[in-house]
Amino acid sequence: MPDPSPLARRNIMFVRVSWHLGAATGVDRAVTTLAFALAHAGHRVVIATAAEQPDGVGPPGVLVEQLDLPITLPCTPQILRNALVTSNQKILNSLYDLVVRHQSDTVVCVGALSGLGRLPTDLPDGVQRALMVPTLQQEPELDMPSALAHADTIITSCDAVLQQATAAAWPTRRWCVVPIPPLHGPARGPSAAPVARRAEGPVRVLAPAGPDVGVLGVIAAAKAWHRTVEIALDHPGLGDVRGTGVLRQQCQALADQAPNITLQPTPGWAEVSNWLAGAAAVIIPCLRPTSSLTALEALSRGTPVIAYNTAVLAELLQPLQHGPRRLLADVMHGPNALLFLTDRLLADPASYRTTCHAAHHHTQDFQPARIADLFCSAVPMNNTSRTNRPAPPRMD
Repeated sequence: MPDPSPLARRNIMFVRVSWHLGAATGVDRAVTTLAFALAHAGHRVVIATAAEQPDGVGPPGVLVEQLDLPITLPCTPQILRNALVTSNQKILNSLYDLVVRHQSDTVVCVGALSGLGRLPTDLPDGVQRALMVPTLQQEPELDMPSALAHADTIITSCDAVLQQATAAAWPTRRWCVVPIPPLHGPARGPSAAPVARRAEGPVRVLAPAGPDVGVLGVIAAAKAWHRTVEIALDHPGLGDVRGTGVLRQQCQALADQAPNITLQPTPGWAEVSNWLAGAAAVIIPCLRPTSSLTALEALSRGTPVIAYNTAVLAELLQPLQHGPRRLLADVMHGPNALLFLTDRLLADPASYRTTCHAAHHHTQDFQPARIADLFCSAVPMNNTSRTNRPAPPRMD
């Protein structure tokens, strides 16, 4: 692991209420991969979460701390919002103590609500406060104004979100784009022989178990498909917990009626990349994706990705579309369009091989070491001299 000079070494804390190491998709997964990239670059990284974690469990080189919140996860956004109101000072004291204990120079609130960005946290002098906005779709307007006001810097993972913020008339002067890296950098380019074998492999779907996941439609459409489909549903973070359980039951019931479709266990945090690499292609059926990370991790292993033409995913996949080789389907055409594009790509060996190589090449700009440097440049250390000022008055 590189050892940056003492002046360059950062102490960075990510705050994400719902984060847990087992997250295989979405924003929680993005926290894992970014924290791992920074730690691997030699920085000291802490993740503060309210989700229960086994002692000592975290990405290599990353410390995990427990936030003191009076909630049981998973929970709905409103339950979390109510908890932040009723236990405001207790939560602020808990976060302040963690920042002091770890001598953090930067606190990254991952989300206006679930990253505690909306709270007016009183941090020690010189501590930089950043707000990470993965997507505006999951940031209710009642949380965003205060979160934006409290942040020194706002970072998002792609230009599409920055454009959405501009269109929504949010002030974007302090915004900057820092992509989320895959857990591991792109592997060596796939050779012709592995590509030829991979084209006969299963088509895989990895998606969060949420209302906009689109998996039910894919299963229903693929029941009569001639290809093998393997589906893994990730655990929910914040959201409709009961609805998530119903969704899993519905997916299992449909899959049981189709011999070519299986629901598989969610791959572990360290196995996600290899699971995606073992697919002939990956379909992302999310109607409102919160992150392009799953697509990026598949592409980094040379696995083509088929998805709906939504802003976040279109920005990543559009450069790979050339001529008849299409990877993006219009949402209005539904899941059959996803299957059609996948089938057409896999049935054309030349286009498939070209797409695999183009996918791998396209992700070279997302090397974890490069992203770690971009992050530190986007969120510089505050030059204000830090003092050991007393903590704010406690109201325990």
